[in-house]
Amino acid sequence: MTADEFSVKGSYLGKVHLSKKEACPIYITIEGVFSKSTIVDFHTIYPVNLESVFKKDGLYIRFNYTTSRAMSPEGCMTDGVVSLENVEKSKVTEGTKFQ
Repeated sequence: MTADEFSVKGSYLGKVHLSKKEACPIYITIEGVFSKSTIVDFHTIYPVNLESVFKKDGLYIRFNYTTSRAMSPEGCMTDGVVSLENVEKSKVTEGTKFQ
């Protein structure tokens, strides 16, 4: 990993999903990455600390995350519960796609 890749602000590209009918009131699908060396552990995540300004259905965001020990809502079937960092609105809707 190069120093530039390590310092990428918002390594992940995600799409915010809001739902009042599903077990997860909010979740993010990881749509891509901005660094070729970024490892994708999860494809859907439940964010425990997403700021209200980013809680808009269909909004694309860039972010980094760390896994959290917090519980997801009962019945919420995401791949992981995370704490988000370096969140910003994404100007693009595609990152480097992963396989």
